Amino acid sequence: MKNSFTLFGLLLAVLVITACTNFVQTDSDIGTLKGTVSYRERIVLPNNARIVVSLVETNIQDNNSSKVISQHSFLAEGAQPPVEFTLQYMKSKIQPDTSYRVVATIEVDDKLLFSNQSTKALNIDPLTTTRVDIPLVKA
Repeated sequence: MKNSFTLFGLLLAVLVITACTNFVQTDSDIGTLKGTVSYRERIVLPNNARIVVSLVETNIQDNNSSKVISQHSFLAEGAQPPVEFTLQYMKSKIQPDTSYRVVATIEVDDKLLFSNQSTKALNIDPLTTTRVDIPLVKA
């Protein structure tokens, strides 16, 4: 009798673990973009400068509306351009025949200093592109 309760408990634990594995994101679904953000001006970034890098889906048919697929925000903390970044995204969110670009900004005290939004979009294929260097312009 005691063995049947143990066996039942073990079977129940296996079923729960198996059911939950569908909710756990696997490493094979995670893509990584690495690169740098830089600008030409001779301006030192303060430690509290916030750098935001986003992978954006651009829909040309819908008045160039865009949807953020992934975003990474971090403080400069002494780093100066070119500043390295790593952006992870879920490959399952990437659709074939869809345009994607990387958008980057640098802000200090909620004031936009640099951006690449007003320049030509950096078109990438997230499934094959692993590195992108983003030139920023003064806002």
